Amino acid sequence: MDSSDIYAKTELGVRELKERHLKLPLPLRSLLIMIDGSRSVAEVLEKARALRLDEKALETLAIQGLIAPKFSAPSAAANDAMEPQRSEDEVERYLRAQRMLSDAINNHLGVRGYALMMRLQKATSLRELHDLLRDLATVLVKRIGIEGATPIVSEIERQIIPRQ
Repeated sequence: MDSSDIYAKTELGVRELKERHLKLPLPLRSLLIMIDGSRSVAEVLEKARALRLDEKALETLAIQGLIAPKFSAPSAAANDAMEPQRSEDEVERYLRAQRMLSDAINNHLGVRGYALMMRLQKATSLRELHDLLRDLATVLVKRIGIEGATPIVSEIERQIIPRQ
């Protein structure tokens, strides 16, 4: 596990948080909650130190299929033809846009935005975030009106689609 890898919860991980079938120990459950698809392994481990957890705990979650790599550090064995290379700028824009979408959903929709939040956690590209943004815009207009939704959506769109 590379310290710059970014992990996200799998469907199994999300289901475990709701249903608690595996009866994870509290520290491991807390670690699973910390995995949000936007923090690197190093950032998560920094916070996990308070729970006295280390990289082995993350590996345990990965082995159980509760988390999976979202963005990984480039591997020497990776085949470039399999996945297009993302520029550093694109990754940074993705992470900022993802965080902004998450904040907008939490701040304005609360639990009504659960389905959008699940789609956000599964999104792996700027294109998928842009598709999600359209749906978020529709819901925000209904919830807070066009005057309130326009600046939020415009700011997120500026992160996804850079102006030349």
